[in-house]
Amino acid sequence: MVVTDSTSLPNRGGAKGKRRMVNTGKKKHQYTLAKDGKTYSYYRKSLTINGKTRTITATNAKEWAEKAEEAKKEAENNYQMPEKNLTIKQLAESFKTDGESYAPKTYQEREYILRLYIVPELGHLKLKSLKNIHIREFYDKVIGTNGNGVKKLEHVHKILNRMLNWAVENEITISRNPISQGLIKSIKHTSNRNKREEHQELELSHEDAGLILKEVAGKPGEIIFHLQILHGLRIGEALGMTWENIDLEGNTVTVNQQVQDISMKLRKGTRFESDSYQIKTIPKTVRSERDVPLQPPTKQVLLRTPEAMRNGYVFNGQYGKSVTYSHFRKGHFYPAIEALGLKLTTHDLRKFFGSWHLGVNKTDIMTVSKWMGHRDPKVTLSTYAKVIEELEAEQRFDIGNALIPNPI
Repeated sequence: MVVTDSTSLPNRGGAKGKRRMVNTGKKKHQYTLAKDGKTYSYYRKSLTINGKTRTITATNAKEWAEKAEEAKKEAENNYQMPEKNLTIKQLAESFKTDGESYAPKTYQEREYILRLYIVPELGHLKLKSLKNIHIREFYDKVIGTNGNGVKKLEHVHKILNRMLNWAVENEITISRNPISQGLIKSIKHTSNRNKREEHQELELSHEDAGLILKEVAGKPGEIIFHLQILHGLRIGEALGMTWENIDLEGNTVTVNQQVQDISMKLRKGTRFESDSYQIKTIPKTVRSERDVPLQPPTKQVLLRTPEAMRNGYVFNGQYGKSVTYSHFRKGHFYPAIEALGLKLTTHDLRKFFGSWHLGVNKTDIMTVSKWMGHRDPKVTLSTYAKVIEELEAEQRFDIGNALIPNPI
């Protein structure tokens, strides 16, 4: 609240009723008013509410404080009036703008999900009227009658849930997220079940991983396959890897940045508008900044590069810039995978790293989580649930057989 002095009142009484307000000097904001031979005492002060200055006159400071409080409440009610009729579409616009302060990938996902799914289905509803039943019906449409939209539902729920929590945190119309805990638990259960089934279907075998590395040996982009399969890097981290983060003497790969593609259409009108098609950012989470052991076969691939050329990106494109994900996928990944008759995504190469360490090498979960840059070991446990279950089954009797090898 900004406070200013006011030392006079307008003359509304003409010559006969001439008024004169004078500061008494005894108390700040306390004045006397002379009118028709009589003297009146006033307390007068100004305050600024929501950018507008308002002057309040009262008998004394106590009455002024009461009037000021009423004025603030009145202004607050008037200020919030438009929010009472705020629609999901209007909220989505504000939430999308807020997303510009985050990483470009986050903004891109937010814009995409809002535009294609949330706004078309829920945009016409008022935020204050949004109920759990509306959201449940919307989610049923997203997942589809055949249940094939689980992945889509995960992304839609993540964005909608974040938007509604954002509205609560910023005191926009609602004080509670209308998505019930029961619905959230149901989505998590469906998602986890789908991940276990998907893992079974798309699991990259030890043999296939070896065949992929042989297929790409000596070809451009080979190093990216190595960084994903043998080091567990995300595709953006692998494409963003620079020579300064490769320690050939200490045999360490340091992950501290990633590159992300973002289209011109989505950049327009945002803080990303002046950036190039690909943007370099920090890794996904704090734990994503990590050191991973440099594997001997990968070191040999790196040593093939002349020392004088070991600068910039490890795998670079035109003018020394990093190769975009779309270019790597179309020009290097798909040709190699299709040549072997496999059906995989780049992320499956990273998942193989985790599966091999847990299921074959029996590496402890904390180390695997650290090397993969998961924000929490719980993420690792969730992602590799099936592998861990199999591992537990194999090791059920290990301690007994180790201590008493040949029981009677």
